Amino acid sequence: MNTALALQENHGATVFVDFGLLGHASLHLNVRPSFGLTDALQNLHRMDTGLLEGFMTRCKRDLSLLAGLKQLMPLAPTAAELARLFDLLVSHYRFVVVDCSSRTDDISRMMCDLSDQVLLVAQTDVTALWSAGRIQAWLEESGSREKVGLVLNRYKRIPGFTDDDVQKGTNCRVLWKVPNNYHTVAAGIDRGEPVLLQDSEISRSVHGLASALVGSDSSQAGTSTAEDRGELRKKVAARFLPSPLRAGQ
Repeated sequence: MNTALALQENHGATVFVDFGLLGHASLHLNVRPSFGLTDALQNLHRMDTGLLEGFMTRCKRDLSLLAGLKQLMPLAPTAAELARLFDLLVSHYRFVVVDCSSRTDDISRMMCDLSDQVLLVAQTDVTALWSAGRIQAWLEESGSREKVGLVLNRYKRIPGFTDDDVQKGTNCRVLWKVPNNYHTVAAGIDRGEPVLLQDSEISRSVHGLASALVGSDSSQAGTSTAEDRGELRKKVAARFLPSPLRAGQ
């Protein structure tokens, strides 16, 4: 969610799609959606620009949210339906960021197949890294290996434990490290105030991650003007970024 906010703020129009088994994004963004993902999937046959916009919830920093499920229920879109949904989304937004949460099912596999990049989030403990390695192997079965980057969350340097050790243990390249600041993050979650909206080491790190995803210099994150962002939207094709699959968290 914070990565989606950083993309929206500095790099172009972004939609955040909550594909979790239960949709928590609206709580973290402190919004009350009237419609969401289920409505969009049920109305693909008559979807147009106006209807798609009507299913969105407008959030902080003008981020668009396609809210997730409010209660546990079956959700089994076909590959064709998912492709249709994301074709519509990438035609209206420069970035489509999807939270797969803890899903490891056909839906998450199909979304990874459709994606440009996949972020696998883990902490640097034995259980999380072990799980990350298994999910990486599962994704590799469908040819998604080259898309996957490992994001180390709540990162603290461990003497004698290097990025090479992480990569050997998970068979996944380390893309980014988000520093540990539990109290800042926890307070933001309790208030429905994304950590990106605070001035902190974590928010600066997330801005850097967003810049890395679009291929720009992370040192320039947060410095582009409205005119610059308009030019970027014209020059760069829409990208689909499922983020993240969570391992051991």
